[in-house]
Amino acid sequence: MTRALAVIVLILLLVTGVQSYRLNSAHGRIDAQQTTIEGQGKKLSQKNSQLIALNILTQTSSQSQTQLYAAAERNGQLLRNRQRKIEELKRENEDLRRWADAALPDPVVRLRQRPAFSGGESYREWLSQNHPLPAGPGLAAK
Repeated sequence: MTRALAVIVLILLLVTGVQSYRLNSAHGRIDAQQTTIEGQGKKLSQKNSQLIALNILTQTSSQSQTQLYAAAERNGQLLRNRQRKIEELKRENEDLRRWADAALPDPVVRLRQRPAFSGGESYREWLSQNHPLPAGPGLAAK
């Protein structure tokens, strides 16, 4: 009977050792999973913050775009009103009509001429070059 009791105690010790190993292994997996969950929670929080910032930026951009469209519409209306007023004045006044239909003087035409720009850099380069206007006939060097 002592032998049977020793075998039972040995089996119980073996079963307890296996269960202890399994329990320790499960605790290790749980710790690793908790670390992974915490890391993913931090990543999720960062992504959420980025989405909130992007949403605010999108709303601001949308509002700015709406304001720009409204300003463009107002400017277009003002331009149409101005053109209509000019046409009315031209119809009313013969001198004004002749003046408006006359060609611009050459220096003014040269002022309005400029090359086609391909961007801000080419415009700044054109501005930095010296483009003097010729002196008028009454302003020649004395």
